[in-house]
Amino acid sequence: MVLFYKKEVYPELNKSDFKEHILPLYDFIKELSEPFSGFILEDSDLIEREELYPYHNSCRTIAEGIWRYTWDTKLNKYISNPSEFKEATCELYSQVAFSYLIRSFAKDIKLFKLSDDCNTDYEIYTTFLVKNKFQEFSQKYHVIWERCLNLLINRAKYIVETIKIINQNRDKIEKTFDIPSSNKIVSINSSGDTHNKGSSVSVVNFEEELKLIYKPRSISGEAGYSKLIEKLNHLVSSKFSALKVLDLGRFGFTSYIEKNEMNKNMKEAGRIAALMYFLNSSDMHYSNIYWTNDGPIPIDLETLFHPKRIANSNLENFNNAYYKIEKSVYGTGVLPIHLTKKSSDISVDVGFTGVRDENSNSPFKTFKIEDGFTSNIKVVWQKQNEIDNSLYNDKNYEKFIYSNCNELIEGFTELYMTILNNKNYFIKCVLESFENSTLRYIHNMTYRYEQILRILTDSEPSKNLDIAHMLLSRIGILSMTSNKNIVLSECKQLWNGDIPYFSISFDQNTVESENKFINWLPKSPKEEFIIKMNSISLEDLNRQIEIIKLAFVAKLADPHRDEKILESETNDNFCIDKKTIENSISYFTNSLTQRIMNDRYNHLPKTWIGPVSQYGKGWTPGVLGYDLYSGRTGPFLALLLAGKLLKKQNLIDIAYEFFDKVTKIFEEKTYDLRNVLISGTGAFSGMPGIIWSLDTAGKITGNSKWQSTALNAFTLIEEEITKEKKVDFFDMISGNSGAIVMRYKIQENYSLTEKFIKEKVEEAYKIINSKEGLSSGLAHGISQIMYFFAIVYKKQKLVYVKDLIENIHKIIKSRFTNEQNLIEIYMSQEKNNVSSSWCNGLAGLLVAYYEGYKVGILSKDEVIDIIKQIESIPLSVVPILCHGSLGIYDSLKYVSKDFEEETHYLLMKLQKTTCSPTYIVNYFKEGKGRYTLSPGLMTGQTGALFHLCKLLDDEINVSPLTFEV
Repeated sequence: MVLFYKKEVYPELNKSDFKEHILPLYDFIKELSEPFSGFILEDSDLIEREELYPYHNSCRTIAEGIWRYTWDTKLNKYISNPSEFKEATCELYSQVAFSYLIRSFAKDIKLFKLSDDCNTDYEIYTTFLVKNKFQEFSQKYHVIWERCLNLLINRAKYIVETIKIINQNRDKIEKTFDIPSSNKIVSINSSGDTHNKGSSVSVVNFEEELKLIYKPRSISGEAGYSKLIEKLNHLVSSKFSALKVLDLGRFGFTSYIEKNEMNKNMKEAGRIAALMYFLNSSDMHYSNIYWTNDGPIPIDLETLFHPKRIANSNLENFNNAYYKIEKSVYGTGVLPIHLTKKSSDISVDVGFTGVRDENSNSPFKTFKIEDGFTSNIKVVWQKQNEIDNSLYNDKNYEKFIYSNCNELIEGFTELYMTILNNKNYFIKCVLESFENSTLRYIHNMTYRYEQILRILTDSEPSKNLDIAHMLLSRIGILSMTSNKNIVLSECKQLWNGDIPYFSISFDQNTVESENKFINWLPKSPKEEFIIKMNSISLEDLNRQIEIIKLAFVAKLADPHRDEKILESETNDNFCIDKKTIENSISYFTNSLTQRIMNDRYNHLPKTWIGPVSQYGKGWTPGVLGYDLYSGRTGPFLALLLAGKLLKKQNLIDIAYEFFDKVTKIFEEKTYDLRNVLISGTGAFSGMPGIIWSLDTAGKITGNSKWQSTALNAFTLIEEEITKEKKVDFFDMISGNSGAIVMRYKIQENYSLTEKFIKEKVEEAYKIINSKEGLSSGLAHGISQIMYFFAIVYKKQKLVYVKDLIENIHKIIKSRFTNEQNLIEIYMSQEKNNVSSSWCNGLAGLLVAYYEGYKVGILSKDEVIDIIKQIESIPLSVVPILCHGSLGIYDSLKYVSKDFEEETHYLLMKLQKTTCSPTYIVNYFKEGKGRYTLSPGLMTGQTGALFHLCKLLDDEINVSPLTFEV
């Protein structure tokens, strides 16, 4: 059968993608039939044994058969207790068989119902399986049966080979590891991922509780590291530790070390992080480095000198932002790395220095068995524990994180400077230590491969070869820009039940698998190492320190600090010098331009590395996207504004390049609409922010082409904006209401249909009449509904829209206003539930009420009341737009057009204190927290730059908070 496009199998692809990337795999995949083993089970007496899990005896029977088929009895003399060794090894095989066959067992038993008792049915069915020697089962589920047997036979042969290799090298093992040759093998634990036909790293247990690690691959990475450490320790006062290594070419042994989590030392971790950074390491997460009594020791070094991910295109910029983050200290895996998924509230920190506590759990689901010992068995997704995955807002935890961060930076800086001052010696040591080393190239993350392996064990692909091939071909989706040879090799290895494994040489630019050429690398690991060493500098050190800080603060809550500004801090005679503002603007423009980087391809606009949101569950170091909230779009708009004000052509040119490229992409349609829509259609979370910025840039410069392109771009997302979606429509950041407001303000002749307005009014009433989860704020609360419909009402004077706005006002007064006449964020009895911010607090409410006032629905007194509330409470002292002092200032400034007298005091108060140029620059120079490290608009440097530009020229009306230009 030819592979064909099926949306259920390839939901991420359209037909043209399938034809281009998946269909070419067919000629190879169709040759991957069930690997006939010629293996036949014998009679078994295991059926009466007590079972520890469902189908245990059935799987034991298979395991016993595999043992008989592969075991060489001559090896018994090397085993301490052959009977116990067999029992332990067969249990390993049994568990592998269970993981492969359980879903087919669960399906098949339901077709085998012989009684009215589900427990009896289980006994009858499992007895039949064993007595029938699985003949009927293996014919029906022939695909999974043969794949399972093939993997088990490979694993069993590997264990036999391991024992033979150990025996052949006992003298060398004794000399290197002090394990006497007379000590027999007790057990071999090889339960990890398998590669290269069933082989896996194994813990070999000998008599007298002695242990050794056997690695069925080249360990020249570990050997080279050991040599390097010996040389490097002549340079440093605090010595590095390394494993003992016995390198035997195609395979080798390393010493077994015990973990000691109580011996954590973040300064030592910083030194390891620096060394791994210089060696272009990857995958050095918590399971590949151990805390030990001798400090942190890497135990798996096959991914030293890891090259950039292979892509087909020769157009890719080599030193782009994605490559920079991949080759940064964050890319080593030593720093905290939070893994999560959009569809899950679960996360886990896999970084070596990350925190794994009661709130840590893998976001990737696993199976669990329900009613396993009956015919009612169900194989279902394991329900993950409900945990609090919110950002940490605990002062003690914050101190702990900052302490860890500072100690790691100290160690990182110490070794960095040592290497920088002895660069040539270090390069010489590395080249000598790793000459001709064989290392590993990781093309896709292991969990991606595991997902494919798991889905292949479903009952349908277990019996239908065509479906199995279709599901296997999904691996091509992960590598649509990669060479087809890589994908074909992945398919073959996955079909064998292995995690795909690719080898590279330190000195060469070839990628191999199973000793066969697969692809070329753009540069050899050695060449990339030399490039890295030529790039190290004090400037690079500072960049890496910034990334370290970003990684550590990823799970800390946004800083919210409110303080009452004292009258003594305000001075009526205070005057901000124009030169001070210009110098402050230059501080931020220099900071932004010095850090600007190329995107992956030349036709794409430049970008930055900074904090990137993980589905609202934390911020990790990454390449900034195009969203208006924290992406690359806002900084370029601010640079354009600053360039015009300061008459700096270099800033104008940088901004022009961005907006010209955006315009060209829209005009030539060199975008993937699916990816555009996936990025979001909210005002701050997707394409609308780009459109607003392009239009605004056009108005600032008089560039009509940018403006017309922006208007035309709205048609790309029009359907998506107005269609029914699960995402909250009335959310300023990610919902579509903000995007529609943008369009209303940009496009004079645009208006919604009355049918759509009525639908949204009904939706709004459902929300405001709800008792659960309501908040009052502009970004995520009911004042966003007021704001949205006030903008609509300005053009379309609909009575029911007016009524809705009045009802929202009544709800805010009756349900959100406390005894002190202050509007709270949530309906609760908690104290300190009042905020001054634009996003959740009174500043945002002020904007919403002002829009209601401008269209004649709300009174002037209602607006003045909110201004007075802001006057009476502590204000944010964090100079950012979203939930800081700059957002309060911008909101007041917007309202001051009609309330100049009422806002004057507050604006002057802020301008002289937390919104002054000196205060802002000092805050960002401090370097503590995520905001100071972010180039972004709403919670970073760009917001400050916008504010300073508007201080310099009071006529500038551009505001991302109100979408004014």
